[in-house]
Amino acid sequence: MDAYREAQRLYGEAMMSAASGQDRITELEQALQRIGQLVPQATPDQRAAVLLMNSSIAEQIAALSEDSR
Repeated sequence: MDAYREAQRLYGEAMMSAASGQDRITELEQALQRIGQLVPQATPDQRAAVLLMNSSIAEQIAALSEDSR
C-alpha cells in the first residue's frame, strides 16, 4: 500500500474511533505519529494531503486536551 493510502486508512480509523477521553487522545496520538512517519514516503504531489491529515489530527488532540482540563 502506498503512503498516501495508508495515511488515509489511519486517518479514517482515527476519526471514526468510538473511544473517548484519554483513550481517544491516545489513539489520535498514535495515528499522528504513524502518519507523520509516512510523510517522507509520500510522493511530492501527495505530501501536502498527508500533512493536512496529520494537522487535522493534531487539532483534534489539542481540542480534546483543552476539554479535559
